Amino acid sequence: MNTSAKSGAKAIDGNDQVTSKIADQISDGIDQVASSASRFSERLRNNGSALHDELNAAGERFGDGAKRLGTVASEQIRAHPLAAVGIAVAAGVLLTRMMRRR
Repeated sequence: MNTSAKSGAKAIDGNDQVTSKIADQISDGIDQVASSASRFSERLRNNGSALHDELNAAGERFGDGAKRLGTVASEQIRAHPLAAVGIAVAAGVLLTRMMRRR
């Protein structure tokens, strides 16, 4: 084999080694990205579950508060019917005037 053929073979071997190193680095990078994506996905699932639980609890508290407000309002209306009618009329007049201005 002549000298130029040998140096060409060495160049090809060198290129193969460089290509192999680059391929290994790319593969490692892909593995790291996949691992990070998996951890991120798990955190999102956990946070989503916690948020779902918090929203359910808040909805229950809101519902309980609305029921209590309805009960108290009903009791006040039964105890003071004329005052309730007067408040309803006053609120209606105010809302009507506010709507006309627009």
